[in-house]
Amino acid sequence: MRRHVIGIIAILLLLGGAIFWIWSPDSPLGHQIEAACWRLGPLLIMLWIAYPQLHHMPGWLWAAVPVLVIVLARWPRFFLLAIPLVIALAVLQPRIGRKE
Repeated sequence: MRRHVIGIIAILLLLGGAIFWIWSPDSPLGHQIEAACWRLGPLLIMLWIAYPQLHHMPGWLWAAVPVLVIVLARWPRFFLLAIPLVIALAVLQPRIGRKE
């Protein structure tokens, strides 16, 4: 059920962005709402597509991603350092409970 709701909200956001684009508002707030619709709609579509795989994400990644987003929002110059760090964390994750 959650996946369907995410898809419906994504479609509504894209429709809202199209409506604001066709009937352009005169206020700056209207332009901000239009931009938010155009940005959040595709983001929710990607979430809708990836929803089944979210159940297989490791637990440490749920904590690392928000921290990484906050750090990159505060200090964008760390972006070039963050990409190899995330790749290294994904490759070098602990293999607890796995037989090799």
